Amino acid sequence: MTMRIDKQLGEWIDRDKQVTFSFEGKSYTGFEGDTISSALWASGAKVLGRSFKYHRARGVMSLANHDINVMLTDGEDTNMRGDVLAVKGGMSLTAVNTDGGVLKDKNRFIENLAPFLPVGFYYKAFYKPKFMFPFWENVIRKAAGLGVTNFNYPRIPKPKLNEHVDVLVIGAGPSGLSAALSASLNKDLKILIVDENHQAGGSLAYDRAGHDSYFYELEELLAQVDKAENISLRLNAFASSYYTDHLIPIVEEGGITKVRAKTVIVATGAFEQPPVFRNNDLPGVVNGSAAQRLLYRFATKPFENGVVFTANDYGYRVAKDLIRSGVKVSALVDLRKNVSQQILKDIDGLETRNIDVYRSYCVYEVIPNQDRTGVSAVVICPFDEDTNQVDASKAITIACNGVAMSAGWAPAAALLYQSGMKVRYDNTIEQFVPDTLIDGVFAAGKVNGTFDIEQRITDGARAAAEAMKYLGVANTPDIKVKPHTGSSPSHSYPVVHHPKGRNFVDFDEDIQAKDFINAAKEGFDNIELMKRFTTVGMGPSQGKHSNMNAIRILAKIRDLPVEKIGSTTSRPFFHPTPIGHLGGRNFHPKRQSALQGWHKKSGAVFVDVGAWSRPAYYQVPNLSVNEIIQQEAEDVFKRVGIIDGSSLGKIEVCGPDAAAFLDRFF
Repeated sequence: MTMRIDKQLGEWIDRDKQVTFSFEGKSYTGFEGDTISSALWASGAKVLGRSFKYHRARGVMSLANHDINVMLTDGEDTNMRGDVLAVKGGMSLTAVNTDGGVLKDKNRFIENLAPFLPVGFYYKAFYKPKFMFPFWENVIRKAAGLGVTNFNYPRIPKPKLNEHVDVLVIGAGPSGLSAALSASLNKDLKILIVDENHQAGGSLAYDRAGHDSYFYELEELLAQVDKAENISLRLNAFASSYYTDHLIPIVEEGGITKVRAKTVIVATGAFEQPPVFRNNDLPGVVNGSAAQRLLYRFATKPFENGVVFTANDYGYRVAKDLIRSGVKVSALVDLRKNVSQQILKDIDGLETRNIDVYRSYCVYEVIPNQDRTGVSAVVICPFDEDTNQVDASKAITIACNGVAMSAGWAPAAALLYQSGMKVRYDNTIEQFVPDTLIDGVFAAGKVNGTFDIEQRITDGARAAAEAMKYLGVANTPDIKVKPHTGSSPSHSYPVVHHPKGRNFVDFDEDIQAKDFINAAKEGFDNIELMKRFTTVGMGPSQGKHSNMNAIRILAKIRDLPVEKIGSTTSRPFFHPTPIGHLGGRNFHPKRQSALQGWHKKSGAVFVDVGAWSRPAYYQVPNLSVNEIIQQEAEDVFKRVGIIDGSSLGKIEVCGPDAAAFLDRFF
């Protein structure tokens, strides 16, 4: 069964270049431009991986470069991310973390033991009786981890390069492109835009709400960028971390470029956060933005017949895109009681298409198919926003084979946190936003709390204007961005509790909503302590889809506002980075002191001390190394010793051009 649809405007795939590959021993085809996940999904494969703890079936979830549902190995490399890695002809892939294959994983029955494996059980079990611990240690070590390390993996060192720019723009969405274009009006500035995606545009390329006007707006922005001679656009390149003085390592397939910028504009957008409900992790349950990415990037339907579950206005945009692409939308379920006038019009439009719209309802649970590898129906129930209570007595079952869900966003603000940003919680959008930024760093777009598309473009220009002022550019205009109006893009508590659990918050670690309640009862009711006790946010995606829901649940448990809970620390690197990149080139420089020749004549045996070749000891006939060193120490202690300190010396450089002279070296 194919899930491909007709050619889409701006699709990433090249239909003239078909590739053949295998997954779990079965042959599949895709197109150049597909990721592994999109090629498999388009071919009808739905179970693409197994979860870490319970080995539950998993499929596409975010398709946004941090989705760890699909982790693969080709027998040589491991933990390859299916949603970001381009598919290539001849690949032979299998899912990691399975015993017997992804469909017949022998460990899938561990899920039945879930009541006996509460969060934190591993801290309290297995150490008594003491003589059994080596046995349990062996079992735990075999179960832990995802891929199997290949100790024969080839050494693949990659170079580290250096680059200096005036303005570094991180993110090539509407805000980032607008910021770069505004800065480029000063022709003396060197501007670099980096984006982790294969193509530029961000959400402007796929969030279309049933029409193509935004896509044409994107084409115009990209045409202007192409004409600007002082702008460089680098794709498939992610800004991995922030270090002092605006040092940003940019990671690409070919290695790392250490970019030093005079000013940095962060326009990294936001991660869509899945709502929490029973069986929200099954294949076929996808983020709304993932459904749109499948449709417009890869011309692939996320499902044939689905339900849209939303807690914001964005879900209606998703519904329009699904309908336009030929997907049957059986119902739209809105968690909210109050909606805007525009949404009331959208509801009228949906109802005229015979699509039922349920306001103040939630998806209570997804009914899995017979082998629990997909969706067969959803159960929806009335939901009270004020008390977060579900009326299960009025449940309605809707047959479908997929769910597109949209509950809100979390800013992709890791780099800003690393730079030293202080945040505040904006209740109008239910999001942490920058309160104070360090000198020379500016934020724009969704990461800055701006969601309206035209205002995001304006916010990019505003950030560029502030960056120009920081650089001392004269006659820089003051640009104002209108504050958010209307309903919040994120729901304050998109969590549907269920007595039977399986309502997952962290997909990496199989952490359910009840696990947070249990952790709080154990006394781990601080967000940093809860993170370590439950391991939320400690998996491969580093909490990109789970941290915000975890914070909200903890706030509810403690009956505190979200801002009192705070957020966890974000550490480098932003995405997984190959060790070969971090190690750099297979090159070890050696430096010799001015006395190297004298040392050799004196019988020195040399040792590397950093980059310097230094004598470890001097050979003496008929004495062992230990005896030589002992004798040398005794001579120095009792008599006198000489040390070659030339490698520790300093050189003083004077004159008006001293700094420029040293810059040539450093």
